[in-house]
Amino acid sequence: MTLTAPTTTTDGSKVPTVKTTNLQLHTPPSSPVEFEKYYTHFNIQLQHSDLMPQPSKIKTKEPFSWSEINFIIKTNKLEIFARSKEQTIKYHNFKQWLKDNKILVNDYLLGHELHWKESEIRDQEHVIVPQEYSVEYPQDLIFHNPDDITILYNKFPYYFDTNVKHLCIWTKLRIPVDRDSACGDISDRTKKIIHRYLEKTFVEKGGLSWDQIVWFKNWLTLQSVRAISHIHVILRDVDDAFIEQLIGGPGEVLTLDDYRNL
Repeated sequence: MTLTAPTTTTDGSKVPTVKTTNLQLHTPPSSPVEFEKYYTHFNIQLQHSDLMPQPSKIKTKEPFSWSEINFIIKTNKLEIFARSKEQTIKYHNFKQWLKDNKILVNDYLLGHELHWKESEIRDQEHVIVPQEYSVEYPQDLIFHNPDDITILYNKFPYYFDTNVKHLCIWTKLRIPVDRDSACGDISDRTKKIIHRYLEKTFVEKGGLSWDQIVWFKNWLTLQSVRAISHIHVILRDVDDAFIEQLIGGPGEVLTLDDYRNL
């Protein structure tokens, strides 16, 4: 993949033009040099902290535009996402609070945000290759059991415009990793399943169009919370009342017929 001259989009922002035969890439950027180009283009600075295993990324100047968000997700260059200076300070303060109180981030999420028991977090009981899922084992179907799923706001969102909402959808049933992915990505079938769940929850129930919705799941090497599976959903120009109805609930879960029809 190569990075060429920026293209001006309909919202006035500029994103790099990418030459690629596959918009949903399955590998991270190939070299540190490529990272530097993107960080320069998107006005991202790195900040080192003893609280973080990796440098924190801070986006300066303007927030990510919707076109830039789409570019980052469609090219799977998720490392580009960065917080504002203000959100980074809040995040570091939160990490310091966890450290001072000797609380693990997983324990905080389970006890204070999700209100789940650690014993409820589970893997699939039946490993099915290559299909990954079977309606014969409904307990192993992601986004099928309402009790498995909780929708929450991202506590420390990336630097987006105020009309953009960042949600995390958490699941007790771990989303299986693609066995053929070197970086811990998910399979095409899993992506179709998630797409259908989001379609039911946001398009069919909420009346949104797909140009208002993007989503991603961090591959393993990018995950700050690995023990509890979740996906990120980013929404544009969505009614706050609709989002509030979803918060704390499971959304519109998939039926067995949904799985059969995928």
